[in-house]
Amino acid sequence: MKSIKYIIISVAAAAVGCTGNFEDINTNPGTVSKVNPAYVLPSLQESTMHLSATYGYQTAENYILQNYCQYFANTNAALSLDRYGYDDLYASDLWKPYYKALKHLKVLKDEIAESPEYTNIYQMIRIVVAHATIGMTDTFGDLPYFEAALAGNTPAYDSQKDIYYNVFKELTEASDILSQNLAGQTTCNQDTDLFFSGDIDKWRKFANSLRLRCALRIVYVDPEKAKSEGEAAIAAGLMESNEDNCYVRVMATNWGHPLYQVSNWGEFRMSKTMENVLKHTSTVPDPRMELWFGMTANYVRKYYSGENSDLLYKGEKFSGVPNGQTSVSLGEADSDGWIANSIDNNSNVYGLIAFPAWNQGNAKGGDTCPVPVAKPLKVMVYGEVCQLKAEAALRGWSGAGDAEENYLEGIRAAIADERSYVDDPSICNTENDETYITTGNVVWDAAATDIKVNLEKIATQKWLAIYPYSFEAWAECRRTGFPELMPVYQSDDPDINPANNEFIRKIRYSDAERRDNAEHSMSSSLNQGQGDGMDVRVWWDTDEGNSISD
Repeated sequence: MKSIKYIIISVAAAAVGCTGNFEDINTNPGTVSKVNPAYVLPSLQESTMHLSATYGYQTAENYILQNYCQYFANTNAALSLDRYGYDDLYASDLWKPYYKALKHLKVLKDEIAESPEYTNIYQMIRIVVAHATIGMTDTFGDLPYFEAALAGNTPAYDSQKDIYYNVFKELTEASDILSQNLAGQTTCNQDTDLFFSGDIDKWRKFANSLRLRCALRIVYVDPEKAKSEGEAAIAAGLMESNEDNCYVRVMATNWGHPLYQVSNWGEFRMSKTMENVLKHTSTVPDPRMELWFGMTANYVRKYYSGENSDLLYKGEKFSGVPNGQTSVSLGEADSDGWIANSIDNNSNVYGLIAFPAWNQGNAKGGDTCPVPVAKPLKVMVYGEVCQLKAEAALRGWSGAGDAEENYLEGIRAAIADERSYVDDPSICNTENDETYITTGNVVWDAAATDIKVNLEKIATQKWLAIYPYSFEAWAECRRTGFPELMPVYQSDDPDINPANNEFIRKIRYSDAERRDNAEHSMSSSLNQGQGDGMDVRVWWDTDEGNSISD
């Protein structure tokens, strides 16, 4: 198992990490003072990954985006987000941390000229903010960017195209400067760099890999720019193994990874889409299913714990819930009293990574294991990069290598990475690994003449490799149309009709933006003249690349 250390940063650093009021806390109004940017970096790594507290992760990812990409389905009918209902509180929880991070970046830019010893750390911060910027613009579309986080309360909105082009510049320049091996630089350690503990080479590979991710995102709307940026990113050097993976260490909660704390509150389960992908993509179940998800509580009660052998159970060992359920559909019983969508009849995230005793039949149905889950949050991993290279090769981009070899390497790397977080590897079932890769729809089709045949395979394996990082997963579902999502049971947004195979395309701007920056946020010229709305497509979201209806 990977060694994940939980470290308390010094008081000064912790103050930066736990509040957005960086300038207020660290500036004496009567003097000019400077703070080592190494103490800003971990704060931004946490906040842009919504790790300031468990609540932030729950509202930003679990309630919203993990449902939109259908990793999970909501089982709390009081929440309308899985039914595409808009909730301003949760939209704001996505919005606010990003603009605090952007402000830090712009303030530090002016200070670096007078403190060249912080140049490398500043490049790291540029990469962190670039990563967050892409997540934000993919989620909301056009955004305040160039004028944002500066003096004044009503910044203009910038087009997603211009934002993407600037992110390419930020990543390129940051990688190039880090490659210069500058002398006299202040270095980071595991306390002040929660991604790579100051490893410059890994930072460069991360920046270049992000650049390739962004290049493929725009391939249908701006193919020449996509190709030039993608080929340059490949040439600059990408992640080369799981040793280069980018995770953020979790230090803000006693539970470790916040996903496993929020799982205990009974508000989500494996989605039916996830169940279908894990069970039916190959001729054998995906090896990651037992790592991520648990046998259903009633299955454990009936067949393992001896708690209730007469219990009515019509389901399977692992089971998922269709997205977009209502209070009625969640509690609906058949003539025998079987409630298919009950949380006790569907799988929580009690897999071998989080609560290994559960899937070994050593826990009673309903019990959990309240111990920290020593797994960091996934930002970007080698398994994804292999799939990016596979798609680039499929498109004939220079330097991408062989598409099939990249694809297979990505699957193996992703599975190995997940298993590395299991305490006792002997409890993992590895005997079906090769069968999974060599049968069913996982098998690469070398004879295919339609690019979408193998693109579906790549996109599906990428969706699995990046689990549970939902910002990227939802973006790729919209770009490629894969894996094939199930229309939600009910849409609370009147502009989105599941009967017509329609899905949510973006999140609308917050009420505060509509009120305080109405001149720009309410303009009909935004988002390619579509204005704002949950059915509005972002710039790169085109019919050419996907099968999801509008």
